[in-house]
Amino acid sequence: MRVKTVVRTAVWMLPPGSAKNSMLRRLGDDIHPTAILYPNLVRHVDKVSVGPRARIGLGNVIKQLRVLSLGAGATIGRYNLISAHPVYRRLLPEGARLRLDERAAITSRHTLDCAGAVTVREGAMIAGHSSTVLTHSIDLKRDAQTAYPVEIGPYSFVGAHCLLLGGARLPDHSVLAAGSVLPRSKGDPEPGLWAGVPASRRGDTNGAWFTRQTTGTRRVFVPSTGEVVEDAF
Repeated sequence: MRVKTVVRTAVWMLPPGSAKNSMLRRLGDDIHPTAILYPNLVRHVDKVSVGPRARIGLGNVIKQLRVLSLGAGATIGRYNLISAHPVYRRLLPEGARLRLDERAAITSRHTLDCAGAVTVREGAMIAGHSSTVLTHSIDLKRDAQTAYPVEIGPYSFVGAHCLLLGGARLPDHSVLAAGSVLPRSKGDPEPGLWAGVPASRRGDTNGAWFTRQTTGTRRVFVPSTGEVVEDAF
């Protein structure tokens, strides 16, 4: 088992390609032939599932998870830290998991504590840089560590430098404004623009982004001219 762990870690550090995908399948992971997997440090992850055209960028650290799952077209960018403490991996049957549904995305330089499990639903995105998902905390009443899941609803958008705490749920077709703190949700939160510390609903959301059929957008709007440039990236 130790030898297999070392070999699997080494294979994850290889450049992307069909040979890497094939080797990972032989080692027990469910990797689609069209998935693109750049070199990453992946250790002590029980099961990895990466769907068609899904992508994991360069330089991520992913460790101590039960499950890492990316649906078709889902994307994890660069230099993210994705982890769970081994205690939660051992004690929480539904914990220590990261799931990205179809066309969901996490951009770059974020920190995700997946002890209580993190789910990013279809078409949703953790965007910008330096947001933190922190699913575990101390239950002061019980004097005990605990963890609760975090869910980002379909086609929702998390801005830069946000903090999402255990038990938080961002509703579908919603925006969490940059710099906001989303605490544990009460009841069934209403979709819309959520902002502030702690975040509260500030208004409605609308726009073409919420009905797109791609993972991200390759268009660029130029404010000085009003022009929208297609396929700019």
